[in-house]
Amino acid sequence: MDKFIGFFRLISFLLFLAALLWSYANISGQVTYSFNSLSDASAYMDKDIYFFVSLGVFLFVNTILGFFIQTLKKVRTQEGGKGFKNYDFKQDIITWIKGFAAVVNLFFSLILFYLGLVNLAESDQSFTMGFYVYLGPLLIVLWFFYLAWILGKPRT
Repeated sequence: MDKFIGFFRLISFLLFLAALLWSYANISGQVTYSFNSLSDASAYMDKDIYFFVSLGVFLFVNTILGFFIQTLKKVRTQEGGKGFKNYDFKQDIITWIKGFAAVVNLFFSLILFYLGLVNLAESDQSFTMGFYVYLGPLLIVLWFFYLAWILGKPRT
């Protein structure tokens, strides 16, 4: 499972970068990110600020999660330990954090694709893409249910 989660995390990095570059390339000078109604845009941001804020949030979240992973890897374990001293529990939590990073990156990618479609002048797909933005929080909630399952699993 750890190899699959690592691969999923790598794919989510690449998907985020693709979404960021695609949306940045298709947006004109101003980015609309808030709407009062279906046609009335209420908030704008410069294209370059949008790019750097998106990249900054991505780097910040992944740096924090990477710090947690590296810190957990340094904890000494044993087979009969309790809590993070238990080897299996520690590995499960590290895998969960890696997967959480992948799910969050996927969520960010969906948001970027949506913002790119909304700001694309000739796109009618932006309102159908809105459904996929709700997929991100759903995946995050499901990932927390997986954490609850990990925490409730009996350990020897």
